[in-house]
Amino acid sequence: MSVSLTIRDLPEATRDMLRQRAEASRQSLNSYIVGLLEREAGLPTMSEWADMVESRARLAGSSDAAVEAVRELRDAE
Repeated sequence: MSVSLTIRDLPEATRDMLRQRAEASRQSLNSYIVGLLEREAGLPTMSEWADMVESRARLAGSSDAAVEAVRELRDAE
């Protein structure tokens, strides 16, 4: 389901730049802006990104311990 959105107080220069970019990509201004908003909405926020990095760092730490345990067992043989 799609909804309508009104943008107020957009500077003319910004609108003109978006219109030029839309024309260059052979899209309507509406389609171009919808694409921009969809891409932006698909990106993680800084907080979400930091959480992902922290989670991966924890996983890397646990895998480092696993690697070390395997090496110790291998070296013991």
